[in-house]
Amino acid sequence: MAVRLRQPLLAQVLLFISLTGALGFLEYSTLLALRFEEFAEVCTLLLFAWLAASTKVASFRNPYVFLPALGLVSFVLLYAYVFALRTGAPLLPSIFAQRYFVFVLLGPIVYLLSVRGWELADFRRVFILAMLTATAGYAAYDIILAPKSALLSGQFFVLQLGSSYLEAGGELRRLNAVNLFLLLYFGGRLFQARRLLPFASLVVAVSALLLAITIPRALLTSAVIALILYVIFLRRPGRAALTMIMLPLYIFVVALLTPDLRAAFIGAFSTDLSYEVRIVEVQKAWQVIREYPLLGFGQDSVQSLSYQDIFGHLYPADIGLLGVTFQFGLVGLALYLVFVAWLCTNLLRLVWAYAAADVSPRQRLFVWTLFIVCFMFLVASPLQARYIIPQGQGLPIGAVSWGLLMAYRHGLISTRTATQDVSLPLSPTPTSV
Repeated sequence: MAVRLRQPLLAQVLLFISLTGALGFLEYSTLLALRFEEFAEVCTLLLFAWLAASTKVASFRNPYVFLPALGLVSFVLLYAYVFALRTGAPLLPSIFAQRYFVFVLLGPIVYLLSVRGWELADFRRVFILAMLTATAGYAAYDIILAPKSALLSGQFFVLQLGSSYLEAGGELRRLNAVNLFLLLYFGGRLFQARRLLPFASLVVAVSALLLAITIPRALLTSAVIALILYVIFLRRPGRAALTMIMLPLYIFVVALLTPDLRAAFIGAFSTDLSYEVRIVEVQKAWQVIREYPLLGFGQDSVQSLSYQDIFGHLYPADIGLLGVTFQFGLVGLALYLVFVAWLCTNLLRLVWAYAAADVSPRQRLFVWTLFIVCFMFLVASPLQARYIIPQGQGLPIGAVSWGLLMAYRHGLISTRTATQDVSLPLSPTPTSV
């Protein structure tokens, strides 16, 4: 008999723990022994297993539930085997090294909770609370426990340079996407609700302060580009349709300007420490890709044999799309690009649908912020493949967005008065629980 979530407190708690762990809560140098991320991964598995076993719609014929789980297992086993084949390393450590990918199951979890009656507002509350907890947790750690406080140092715009980049900025850089999300969301809330003005102002100020310390150049540049592209080309369906018609011309113009852009990029960053590091990593990546183009080098493990053991201190796993190809080959690159393009396209349609709907401004703002951040990750992909690296926060954000899209396609979360021309096609209503 199906267990109904009439009191969804346990589901809320498990989802909250899963999200906070995925977003980097308590993953600080002096608190790693707590293993909160591993605890969050276990909570994700427990919540998925509970919902999948107790919801009638969760049959093996439902591709939105078990197909992601099957795909996840297949992906992990394949690239653990590939690495073992390339290096002779044992298989099991490489499997455990990919445990972070369990947060992919947040997508089916969101869908199953929608089947049980959760609305967009329920997910928004848990999601925003998890982000606030991750940011507040770092602020408390930095002020109370950190060997050297970044917030109280009075030093801004410096952690991206020199030894301090390696020593003091690791934990904070992991929260860059979280802080940017909170900055966009609560920045919008400042114009929506006067009663939230003090709290929203505080969140905006703290988020901006944390970003000002590290100045994630690639992330901030991608955010600006994403916002400009949205305002000029994607804000309305008509503009987007015209953009698609003109896309070949835009690509041609960018191709013509590529040599000049490359020269400007080299001139701006050639003296930067990170630029020299990237050059070495790119050279190593191309050597591997030429030798193993289809499936790449596979997934390493620090418990047995790591990339650092093989390639030295500068290893090419975290250099954007080239790093994805190095690690997972052309197959992994194709999967990454197809998923990201599908996600951003359908999130944009969801933004249009909510813009035309009679819904709470908070819901519109939440969906819009999800799209902008996911689109920002897409723009940043040539330099940072944030949807797949553990420090990028793209995996949990993308998985939650994917789950909301699956729920919307099945009419489980709806825009009551959305016009038909901008809404996503709806499938038949799933089996009731």
